[in-house]
Amino acid sequence: MTKIIAGSSSKKLAQQLSASLSIAQVEAFIERFEDEELRVQLADGVHEEDVIIVQSTSKPANDHLMELLLLVDAAKRSGARRVIALVPYFGYSRQDRPSYAFGPISARLVATLIEAAGVDHLITLDLHSQQAEGFFQIGVQNIETLTLFADLLKSQPNLMVVSPDIGGMIRARKLSSLLGVDLAVINKIRTTHNTCQMGEIIGNVAGKNCVLVDDIVDTGGTLCKAAALLMQHGALSVEAIATHAVLSGQAVANIEASVIKKIIVTGTIEQTQLPAKFAVADISVLLGKNLKRMIKN
Repeated sequence: MTKIIAGSSSKKLAQQLSASLSIAQVEAFIERFEDEELRVQLADGVHEEDVIIVQSTSKPANDHLMELLLLVDAAKRSGARRVIALVPYFGYSRQDRPSYAFGPISARLVATLIEAAGVDHLITLDLHSQQAEGFFQIGVQNIETLTLFADLLKSQPNLMVVSPDIGGMIRARKLSSLLGVDLAVINKIRTTHNTCQMGEIIGNVAGKNCVLVDDIVDTGGTLCKAAALLMQHGALSVEAIATHAVLSGQAVANIEASVIKKIIVTGTIEQTQLPAKFAVADISVLLGKNLKRMIKN
């Protein structure tokens, strides 16, 4: 038997998967002590059962990460046979190397914590870099969402895929190949951890309906600046796709005020409400297919 446990950041997705896969949910009670310590308790035992814990480590990242670790430990201590952590958005994945003097490799430390808690297998979507998979000793399934986006974009005419930086070239090239369209890339220089400068476009975007491709939209600065640059170079329109809608600070307002015509994100990070410029692609079917194969094993 298999059971699903929903963390507080991914309740909607857990309910969708429970219904589509006909898997019962075990309720988790998440409370706080006066000093903000988390208290986790499962409503039922899971002895000799496989357990899928669904929890994105999104904002507040540290709370949701700690909650995930406690849920895993609770399931293990309740006798779970195997614990599968479904982490649609893997927080700290951007910190996959020391980017400044004496800095930690935060993604590797988080991987170690997840393993130490007792996770047997990790499922996530669009890790910021594939090298993060190497931080784990357990099995990792990193699911790509490009086919999902390609299905939503394939009917658009005169399309051109654009990577907002050199680092996103692999992702953008895969999407352009799926759609059978041309590719362009913007030369971006990051000045600090949340600001950047742009100038050169490699590729002719004049007369094209451009779609910017990224894995994470955080402050929105990269996408907004890239969209403005593309329009200055003669693009007919600019849309954007991003798997993980972190949307920090004034990101939503900035994107609303930008020349971006539409932005498609996924439900890896649950949002309460987004304006009409945003569309949210359903990931439950994609995840359900992968979980079905794992449950059979």
